[in-house]
Amino acid sequence: MAGQYLKGVKGTKGFKAVAIALLIPLLSSCFTDNQLTGRSQFISIPESQDAAMGLQAFNEVKEQVKVISSGPMAERVSRIGRRIAAVSDKPNLDWEFAVIDEDVMNAWALPGGKLAFYRPMVENFTDGELAAVMGHEIAHAILRHGAEQVSRAQMQQLLVSAAVVGTAVATEDEGKAQTVAVLSGLAVNGFVALPHSRAMELEADWIGTRYMARAGYDPRNAVSLWQKMAQMKDGKGAPPPFMSTHPTDGKRISLINDRMDEFMADYRRATSR
Repeated sequence: MAGQYLKGVKGTKGFKAVAIALLIPLLSSCFTDNQLTGRSQFISIPESQDAAMGLQAFNEVKEQVKVISSGPMAERVSRIGRRIAAVSDKPNLDWEFAVIDEDVMNAWALPGGKLAFYRPMVENFTDGELAAVMGHEIAHAILRHGAEQVSRAQMQQLLVSAAVVGTAVATEDEGKAQTVAVLSGLAVNGFVALPHSRAMELEADWIGTRYMARAGYDPRNAVSLWQKMAQMKDGKGAPPPFMSTHPTDGKRISLINDRMDEFMADYRRATSR
């Protein structure tokens, strides 16, 4: 069937022009300027839809893992989270904070304000340091980084598919088309997806530290958080920064320190009320 299709379109003039003409309106309609960061974001998913996706994923995770839903640990995470969410740019999201009872040093945010923190994150950090993690994850949710990643992944897949079809049409060589698919996938992952993920992480550090400061948590705790994280990873074979979706701890600390005067001003205003 595929071979018959390719033979049918052999010699079709303007294949690339038609593809571009179809893609440009689609691409341009999905770019929006984020008012908090000033960066243009590609998001093809309506906010109501990504919130529904986030809720569904959150509920599925909670069915598969052990969640600490009561007691001092759960109450501490909820207290810090709600305090920071209240001064964020979207205090009315349906915020929910879960503590997962697994021995993993991790935390994550889903669209719509669904956040999870693993037990070691709560056990190993002070309230101020946990507030830095919380602010970071709340920022991810507000900046719609999850929807942006999904949108980019969908578009990247579409572009790779277009490259494969274009190669097959031009060469009638399905082997070459498959090679293009593999190489395109590697290029997308290495030069688009990973660096962009690191950019999102730094944005979440910036906006998240602002949120924790406005909630009355000393932003200098964000520096001590990443210093501790660096110590925990020391000698444990962390991936090289250029192949990681996360920036180096040193780069994160540098970004936070560069804006520390701004963060401290917010912190002083919050604590002088």
